[in-house]
Amino acid sequence: MTYGYIRVSTEARNTENQKMEIEQFCKRRNISIDKWVEDVISGTKDPYSRNLGKLIMENCVEGD
Repeated sequence: MTYGYIRVSTEARNTENQKMEIEQFCKRRNISIDKWVEDVISGTKDPYSRNLGKLIMENCVEGD
């Protein structure tokens, strides 16, 4: 499974620009995103307190 990860540090920020850039990058390389993971959390926080950290710990398998 291919995950697209978007993180902003505050609710005042928007993830749409990041998502658009990732989608364009993937389109040029013929990559499809199966699932998007979004976090609104400071980059200084522990990775396991983020949605991405939870995803990795609970769902990802080799090859993802």
